[in-house]
Amino acid sequence: MVPQNASHLFALSCTSNRKPDTLGLMRWLTFDLDGTLADWPFRHLMRPHMEPLLAQPTIRAALREEYLNRLAQGDPTRVYDWGDIHRAVREKLGLPPIFPNLFEVLAEARFENGMLYPDVLTGLAVFRSQGYRIAVATNGLAKYQQILVDKLAIPYDRMLAPDISQALKPDPAFWNPVRSEPVDTIVHIGDLLSQDIWGANGAGLVAVWIWRTMPQDWRATPVHERTRRPDLDAIIEARVQSELEEHGFVGRVRPQSPPQPDYIVADLHELRAVLRQAD
Repeated sequence: MVPQNASHLFALSCTSNRKPDTLGLMRWLTFDLDGTLADWPFRHLMRPHMEPLLAQPTIRAALREEYLNRLAQGDPTRVYDWGDIHRAVREKLGLPPIFPNLFEVLAEARFENGMLYPDVLTGLAVFRSQGYRIAVATNGLAKYQQILVDKLAIPYDRMLAPDISQALKPDPAFWNPVRSEPVDTIVHIGDLLSQDIWGANGAGLVAVWIWRTMPQDWRATPVHERTRRPDLDAIIEARVQSELEEHGFVGRVRPQSPPQPDYIVADLHELRAVLRQAD
């Protein structure tokens, strides 16, 4: 599979020595949060509060049903509003107030070392020093995720989220807050093919799939050759199927073509190499 936006990224070599602000153009790197920058912090925080409830089949089924109903209805601000999902399920089942108060849990959050992937802070600092602006691009609501991002001390210039963009990845409209500005390029980096890569493809962005559990034989393949591996199509098909079974399709219209990453990296060190070659 040949990178579809590779020529666009390498066109940066003509402008890479310019500071984006001096020309009125910006270069954005938009990063997914969970599985890309951090090891699912919201899930980590909620696990001890939710595990006893999820062990009850009636509650577990009702939560799944409420989530899928919201997904089908398509309101991007309601799909991942877990506080409101908990309220709806509690009312439907006639339960006492057994669900955790999300804002209290977030306010009291203390993160252990290792919640951020070890390459993140150094990598983001390097990218910002090179003139890139950083956006955290999450399908979680900003009213929850911004608290986590700030507690994790992730440096960023903008947050993209459904309650900001009024859209969910993979809807191209998710990136409208940055696409509507004078932009030289936007590179999106994420771990979910069905959300991050499909979304970046649809929005015309450079799509970087970060595969943090990449097998060793893939790591041995040079970064710029990975999209040409003959086993890539089968891997994409299997992973998309797995993601859809877990998350459902988060979007209005499912793309006809499979997601096509322009680059596949194991970590931000490899992303630095990709961008360095472009410069």
